[in-house]
Amino acid sequence: MDFKEAAGRRRIFQYFLPYRPVERQKVQIVLEAGRLSSRAVNVAFSKAIVAYRDSLSQDERDLLKTPLSAALFDVAPVYIFWYYDTDARRRAIEERKWPTVASGALVDVGALGPPHGWSTRYVDEVILPEVLMPGLESGPQRGGNADAGLAMAAGLLAAYDEGLAATLAPFDEAGAATVLRAPPTWEPVTAMFIGYPAESWEAGGMEPRLPFEQVCFEQTPEHPFQRDPEVTERLREQGLVQREQPPPWRGQEVRALSRMLKDRLG
Repeated sequence: MDFKEAAGRRRIFQYFLPYRPVERQKVQIVLEAGRLSSRAVNVAFSKAIVAYRDSLSQDERDLLKTPLSAALFDVAPVYIFWYYDTDARRRAIEERKWPTVASGALVDVGALGPPHGWSTRYVDEVILPEVLMPGLESGPQRGGNADAGLAMAAGLLAAYDEGLAATLAPFDEAGAATVLRAPPTWEPVTAMFIGYPAESWEAGGMEPRLPFEQVCFEQTPEHPFQRDPEVTERLREQGLVQREQPPPWRGQEVRALSRMLKDRLG
């Protein structure tokens, strides 16, 4: 699938085929995409735990649910719980076992080079003491979710590219600590639910957004970035920009899906 089409297919999917499992190979592809996403100082901040609906008891699933995600835990075959490792920076600095910025290896291989002022000495005398080490003495610090967000975005696109439906929703932090036994230094971010779609790919249409010029600007917020209609039309042809309104038969589809899933959702 073309990248633009995969990105344009993004929806808040709520309806999965609960009886159709997801191939393990496809789960790996989603994880591979997340692992290779961009990350600060090349440290593995994002972590993922895969769980399967049919491998968890009803009590375990109930512990993971929130009001926004309860139904998803009942119908999606696969859950991927994304975390941010709040202790990853400290370990990267202390261990220096693989090519992080702290190890100096990225300078050695030329990924960070002299044209931008990088050198082994610069890493040792500036980056480590002034950028990476401050605050370590206070222990792990929560709130660094950018890297996990990038990993999840890459994983979502990979899922769509594999013909899967996927959506993000919160999970219960205390319940996950009991069921998944993640280390206490892993900060919960959100869960990704994946499976084969029970609904059409058009679903409810692209999620509505504010007009382009109200969210994208040039130089300052007083100057909206002016959209080129020809570019927009080309993106529509390539599948990035899709129908914003649901198709006229969407109501019938939702009613049919509700009947089909009634037994699963109780």
